[in-house]
Amino acid sequence: MPITASGVGSGLDIENIVTQLMSLERRPLVKLQHKEAEAKAQISDFGALKSAVSAFKDAMVKLSTADKFQIFKSTSSDSAVLTATTTSQAAGGSYKVDVQRLAQHHKMGSTAIAPAATFGGAVGDSLTLTVNGASSTIDLSTAKDLAGVRDAINNAADNPGVTATIVNDGTNEHLILTANDSGYKQRIQLAYGGAITATTFGFGTLNQDGTGATITDLTQLDAAFSVDGIAVTSASNQASGVVDGLTFDLKSVGVSTLTVSRDTSAIQSSAQAFVDAYNAVLKKVDELKNGSIGNDSTLRSVVSQLRSVLNTPVSGLTGSFSSLSELGITTNKDTGHLQLDATRFSNALNTDFTAVSSVFTDATSGYSTRFISVADSMLANNGLLSSRVDTLNTRVRHYQDQQSSMEANLVLKEKSLRAKYAAMDALVGSLNSTSQFLNSRFFSSSK
Repeated sequence: MPITASGVGSGLDIENIVTQLMSLERRPLVKLQHKEAEAKAQISDFGALKSAVSAFKDAMVKLSTADKFQIFKSTSSDSAVLTATTTSQAAGGSYKVDVQRLAQHHKMGSTAIAPAATFGGAVGDSLTLTVNGASSTIDLSTAKDLAGVRDAINNAADNPGVTATIVNDGTNEHLILTANDSGYKQRIQLAYGGAITATTFGFGTLNQDGTGATITDLTQLDAAFSVDGIAVTSASNQASGVVDGLTFDLKSVGVSTLTVSRDTSAIQSSAQAFVDAYNAVLKKVDELKNGSIGNDSTLRSVVSQLRSVLNTPVSGLTGSFSSLSELGITTNKDTGHLQLDATRFSNALNTDFTAVSSVFTDATSGYSTRFISVADSMLANNGLLSSRVDTLNTRVRHYQDQQSSMEANLVLKEKSLRAKYAAMDALVGSLNSTSQFLNSRFFSSSK
């Protein structure tokens, strides 16, 4: 910022004069700044509207296809024995499940080994671990203590799925090998090389059956249960593929009856989410009417397109229902917002579930199909809302370019004014000096 001062020769307040003149010169710039701020406020408001429309679309997607209605829940008569999760492939029904045995991770332990003991030390000494066809060979040509063997197993790049740990009984140590996955196919198989033999570590199976006896038949590492009397085995206690759409989570030995039924409450929650999201768009539009885009026709267009879909029933259906009002979703005559009658909606689901699903999911004129299409047309890159935002962004850039140019000109203008007033001040100062000189000569000659 240049140092400025009032006129020395003229006595004029040059700084104040220049400041006021520049204030007048800056008025067009201030107007552009206001226009830029207004355009940015409009962009923000359209962004809020886009978010509301996007949330509405997301709510409709949850009701858009038949599988979104294929929601089932399972109830176990004894959740300590088993529970289950469902997918859209499930079907209603009841299943008696008798769990005889849970799946186990194969576990092997060595004999008691003195802490100072080492293993190997000769060329060819090795321990090979194999799990389900994958193997890792631990090189013991350099002698290792038990901790070294453990670390070599755990850090092997080709570890087939075995975790090694050490248990200290207070006097001696035991090397424990545990399969990372459960079941017979994931059992640990050992092989030895060089001077290392089966007796070197003395590994034995640690798994026990339900009576506490050590398992000798490793097929018992698989879970065993029956579904309605049909015997099933599973490598995991999370057994899928036994019954369509169900994954059993086996927890303990025992018998439980699993009941699978349609989860109408989840479907009703999705319907309520649709109602809430629709109303959120209307509320956002009402809010924006009092803001920077209150007079923009886009607001009216958004509401008009949504209500057009809402007021047009689904055509071509043969079921019991074809409109939202028949399902208990109606428009409040005072607010224009949607409201859901939970009882009517539940009754509709129980009366003709397929028809309710079709009202939303029909590929041609289902409400979800049409609402999503409308939302997409608004949110697309060249859509109703995005195009308005693009236009405003272009406008903002134009205003900013104009301001940059104007500010550069204002700097030159101010520099020019200061130069002119400085020259005037110098001239007036010179004239004053001449006047004083002449006056002094005049008065001295007259004496």
